[in-house]
Amino acid sequence: MKEETAISLFEKYDLTRIISSSNAASMAVDLLVRQDAKRLLICMGSASANLPDSAFISFLRAMGCWKPEMTYCDNIPAEPATEDVRRIVKQMEQNDVEYVIAIGGGSVMDAAKAAYLSYQSKKDVTELFGVNKISSVTSASDFKRVICIPTTSGTGSEATPYSNIVDNESKVKKLIVEQAIIPQWAFLSPSFTKSMPLSLTVTTALDALVHSIESLLNNSSPDAPAEAEEWALTSISLIAENLPKAVADGNDLQARKALSEAAALGGMCITHRPTSLPHLASFSLYGKVTHGQAVAALLPGFWGYYIEEESVANATMKLAGIFSGEKETDASSVIESYKNFVRSVGGAPSPGELGLDKSLIEKISSDALLNPVKLQSSPRKINLDDASGVISGILEKAW
Repeated sequence: MKEETAISLFEKYDLTRIISSSNAASMAVDLLVRQDAKRLLICMGSASANLPDSAFISFLRAMGCWKPEMTYCDNIPAEPATEDVRRIVKQMEQNDVEYVIAIGGGSVMDAAKAAYLSYQSKKDVTELFGVNKISSVTSASDFKRVICIPTTSGTGSEATPYSNIVDNESKVKKLIVEQAIIPQWAFLSPSFTKSMPLSLTVTTALDALVHSIESLLNNSSPDAPAEAEEWALTSISLIAENLPKAVADGNDLQARKALSEAAALGGMCITHRPTSLPHLASFSLYGKVTHGQAVAALLPGFWGYYIEEESVANATMKLAGIFSGEKETDASSVIESYKNFVRSVGGAPSPGELGLDKSLIEKISSDALLNPVKLQSSPRKINLDDASGVISGILEKAW
């Protein structure tokens, strides 16, 4: 029933056309045929050796629409940096690209989104960091957008205006927030994700879970649609129910389908009610632990800080019983149930349990000022001048 709800919610989301089906590969090919797509660039990840035999590309070949004009840009790393984006842009320029398809996880989708906008706008990726640097001066509708085929169930990048890119100069992830990069289409299928190993299944699902929880807590966004809360609660429920099943049996396609839908719902959520301090802090941990494990571990400490706000405490109570099966009586006990759930699926609900050294607190706190967008979206307001000290205090207590 929750999956039927997810699909009905996709149908009402007008920023990205999201298709969830076991026939998603053939439906993606049909779209390309109908649009007579030419000069197509397919972006893929670093583990792309087997992708030429993927369901999607096999369909392209079988239907006779695999054309010489199509080209690959592979080996996009798990943490794409400015130089990776520039490499993709160069390939776009060399092939006069008209259509871009991202096949992979959030990193591939983020890199493709950033590169396609850089290519079309003639702006270097570093000029895109920040909020709507392009669409504030030029209509977002002037730009073509990426078609996404996610092979993981976590980031929700297939439905968001976000791209996280490592700035080679500062060695910190920076955020592009841009209406012009919201993907045009997203095709979800359990067949695209069933090859994920256990560790990747867990870390990507935890990322989606934190997206949806942070969105639920960030309930003061003035322009968020009324449905955003339902998106979050549906996503969280799907993950709580199906992640343990996928951990127990990686070939459970029904669980895989549910996690894919939960991730897309999470992307829809954070498009309108964005993530804040846990994701902000995670930007300083790239290369040390996976992103999903990082945000899952960082969430409880900041969540405890947030619940001093009555609206956040009330939103938290809407999760009572989802993780434990029993109705909790206060917000703190809901957070404890979340922590127990994370442990139960192989995650760590604190940076210390994740094995991170406390010396990182100073870096996280100072790096926070490099991404003011995330500071400003905190459900409990935080003064820019005090931000480093406040974050340091939260982490010292939660580590």
